[in-house]
Amino acid sequence: MMSRRGLRIDLTLHPLPFPLIGLGGAWLSVRAGTDVAVATLVALLVSVRMRISRI
Repeated sequence: MMSRRGLRIDLTLHPLPFPLIGLGGAWLSVRAGTDVAVATLVALLVSVRMRISRI
């Protein structure tokens, strides 16, 4: 049997202004009536640097 290659996902925080911008944007969107799950996902994408690579 051959081993399969997988994916490696690295999550690191951006420098300080980006997490604050993500939280502020999420707070404003929740106040405007957007779904909480959508606001949380957008805040995560703004504040976290994702790098996907093959192992």
